[in-house]
Amino acid sequence: MDDEEDVKAPAKDPTLALFLGLYLILLAFFVLLNTMATLKEDRVKAVLGSLLSTFSTEILNTTNPTEFTASVGNDLATKEFHREIRDFFEVAVPLARVELYSAGSVMVIRMPADQLFETGSIVIRDDREDLMYRISRALSRRVAGLRYEVEFSTFTGPFIGSGQGGGQIIEVARAGAFARAILDRGARVNSLTIGAQPGNPGEVEMAFLVRVEGQAKVDFAE
Repeated sequence: MDDEEDVKAPAKDPTLALFLGLYLILLAFFVLLNTMATLKEDRVKAVLGSLLSTFSTEILNTTNPTEFTASVGNDLATKEFHREIRDFFEVAVPLARVELYSAGSVMVIRMPADQLFETGSIVIRDDREDLMYRISRALSRRVAGLRYEVEFSTFTGPFIGSGQGGGQIIEVARAGAFARAILDRGARVNSLTIGAQPGNPGEVEMAFLVRVEGQAKVDFAE
């Protein structure tokens, strides 16, 4: 018998190769999932827009809410605001025409005047009370750094006669009646602009937009 002891080779663990194989399979599976995954941007924006309108105070209660609002919140708030207003009109006034301007930042709704006012009168129709309340409530929402606005315009025909006082023209008086109705229902004064301009006196127009606080306000020409 030799004096030197035989050196035994370490026993191989058969489970090591099995665990390594399983690990590689899981790694390949997660890589495949990551490759197949896509971001549904429209759905993300829709969810964020809904959260923004419902929990605006909590969402924007950050150390720098104005920066967030100006970059992301303004776009989301505008789309949510326009969608809400459009839904109101689609139900209440099917004859209303909706158009978007300025890359979608301004939504203009034009409708027959007698769909809002009593015929030949400055009185708003009784069946438009709910619509007026909904518009007022939408304008009254408070989001840090943003202001919700409507610019309401009536049309006076080819021109406003120099010999007629503004209060003697029913279209001008209707603009004032609309302003009083909106303000009486809780809308803020700085959310409303009214005016009268040459055009079809059988129609009225509302332009809805969301403006960053401090941004210049463009009023209708008199």
